Amino acid sequence: MDTTNDPINPSHYAFDEGVIECIDYIESHAFDFVEGNVIKYVTRYQHKNGTEDLKKARWYLDRLIKRSEEFDEKYKLKRYETYETLVKDYEQKQRGTGKELDASSGPVNQS
Repeated sequence: MDTTNDPINPSHYAFDEGVIECIDYIESHAFDFVEGNVIKYVTRYQHKNGTEDLKKARWYLDRLIKRSEEFDEKYKLKRYETYETLVKDYEQKQRGTGKELDASSGPVNQS
């Protein structure tokens, strides 16, 4: 595919023939807008706008980090409680089967 003058598939997004295009990678992993832009700008920086693209990637990455930290702060206890509940439920189901939960390797047979 000749991407030299293609406005839809410019060469800075697919500089190696046969390699997955940036947009295909982003969509295949269901990244959202912010995550996708981090990938997009890092992918193209050497072939398009250099340091300017890295700064754009950093801007989106900083935004993603902030969002992640806010999520962690808001749901941290809830995630932990959910995990603890799942472990307790699993252990109750395993009682009497000769199995118990081993933290390092998951369920193991204790017989």
